[in-house]
Amino acid sequence: MTLNEIVLCAKLSAEERAVIAEIEATTCILKLVARLTQMRFAGIAKFTETEWIVSAAYDPNQLGISPGDVWELEATLCSELRRNPRALFVPQISQDVRYSARAVVKKYAIESYAGVAIFLPDGRLYGALCALDSRPMLFDEPGLEETLTLFAWLIGCIFSTHLSPDGN
Repeated sequence: MTLNEIVLCAKLSAEERAVIAEIEATTCILKLVARLTQMRFAGIAKFTETEWIVSAAYDPNQLGISPGDVWELEATLCSELRRNPRALFVPQISQDVRYSARAVVKKYAIESYAGVAIFLPDGRLYGALCALDSRPMLFDEPGLEETLTLFAWLIGCIFSTHLSPDGN
């Protein structure tokens, strides 16, 4: 750590340092998800009863999905995780009639999807950790589901420290 970084840390409150650490941790996790899945986008989305809200995004190829973006929940593939919280892998969306007509798929030309539910430590569903690409993908990496689930658990733990009791 440089002297300037030490001085900056001394001027920040504990809460400010925690928020910075949260951002850095989630950014690192998203980069790892993109690398592990070999997909060009990774993101964290929060669910409300009706909306999908981007909390964080790793988008080096500029797919165009940014933090703060909001979609109707049912227009997304992540909505499936509310009905069934098991990991969802769709290697070629255009060949799957259940998902190919969804608005988000069409807008961003999404061809492959990997997603896992994010739960807070108290068991509440927060949202989803997902990876997207415009190319079809083979999800043949051993342990991929388990690794993404562990990342989602870490994200849930990180986020839970900054949420109010009602999940906001």
